[in-house]
Amino acid sequence: MNYVEIVNLTFFIISILVTVYLFHFFFFMIVGVVHKRRFPKALEKCRYGIIVSAKDEENVISRLINSIRDADYPKDKLDIYLIAHNCKDKTADVAKSMGVNVIVYNDENARTVGAAYKYAFNHINVKDYDGFIIFNADNVVSKDYFEKLNDAFVYHKKDSVVTTFRHALNIKDGTMPAIYSYYFATSCLLCYIGRECFNVSARVTGCGFVIPVRLLENGWNYTTITEDIEFSADKILNGEKIRYCDDAVFYDEQPCNFKTMWFQRLRWSKGQNITSRKYLGKLFKALFDKNKKNKFTIYTAMTFNSFIPLLYFFLFVLQNIILLFSPFAGVSLQEAFLYWNYEQNWFQNLFMSFNTGALFGMAKTLIWFFLASYLTVFMVLIASRGKYKGQAKLPMIKGFIMFPLFVLLQIPLDIVSLFIREVKWRKIPHGVNKQK
Repeated sequence: MNYVEIVNLTFFIISILVTVYLFHFFFFMIVGVVHKRRFPKALEKCRYGIIVSAKDEENVISRLINSIRDADYPKDKLDIYLIAHNCKDKTADVAKSMGVNVIVYNDENARTVGAAYKYAFNHINVKDYDGFIIFNADNVVSKDYFEKLNDAFVYHKKDSVVTTFRHALNIKDGTMPAIYSYYFATSCLLCYIGRECFNVSARVTGCGFVIPVRLLENGWNYTTITEDIEFSADKILNGEKIRYCDDAVFYDEQPCNFKTMWFQRLRWSKGQNITSRKYLGKLFKALFDKNKKNKFTIYTAMTFNSFIPLLYFFLFVLQNIILLFSPFAGVSLQEAFLYWNYEQNWFQNLFMSFNTGALFGMAKTLIWFFLASYLTVFMVLIASRGKYKGQAKLPMIKGFIMFPLFVLLQIPLDIVSLFIREVKWRKIPHGVNKQK
């Protein structure tokens, strides 16, 4: 074997090892396609406090409140608390006019949603409830949302966090909301459905989850820009399990343009960066703690907090840097980067040869990535079990085609997040198209 063949084979083996590190995602994805846990009907109707943090959301807050009140669940078991979070519009007034409990939070020095939650839970008697459900102002709940969530919450003895299926509210508005819908559904398939079948912890993402009151007796202490990731890592580290209910569906209004999407996902990337620095080492150390009994859950939490797309990109860059030294080993750069074995056909060169040069290797990687992405979305549609029925077909088709590019965008987002000190909150316009 020459220098190029050795380098390519070495990095192929490293990539295989990284893939093995992530194999549980594939396993749970297959489980999620063929099976999901269904919860028995709960006789007990738990009492929930509903927490909604809203900053300048007068356009949509009534839509959420109405959907909650129209849901098939006893009205006296649901109390809504709206946190008017540094608002400069009439969000608080709209909520008050609808009989909602309003908590005004104004602190320009602590503007994260987590900081608003912390303030709110210091002003609520949590012991009046069995649990608290977290929503965003642009959400809408399905008619049976609380019934299905309550079934799962009671099944888990009212002692576990339970998260739910997040759907896009505004798919008909264009390609971007459809892509987001596939993105969140993919997260459910890779990270939630199969794990619930094996009692392995999931994680929470943004909103649409219930917290048992036991976990709030000392208040809320997660105030980074991605409080959901921080909350998940900390709870798993402390032996808690985050459960999942696939039948409880809520809707989220998604961005419709690239600019809004970029800054939203950049904030998520920066938040994961911050949380990873804080918890990744602790999670790794916990793997070797004999007192920790949830080792596999801790292991999967490590993968949640790893920058996997960035790791693959780093390996690709490193491989090509090493190939630049090929001339010192007697192999030309042309052979290193443009190698093509004319004794093999094109399929063997692109897909089956370790000897393929860097450019052909990149083409092979991209082709496989696109195929894997499309296969994943196809499996998402199967596992959704009818959740996409009746949605606008053209945006869904366009979203399907563009989905791999949306995922690939995570690499530059992660790179940028490493070099910026702070990602300031930017308002995402909601209710522009008056979704019902």
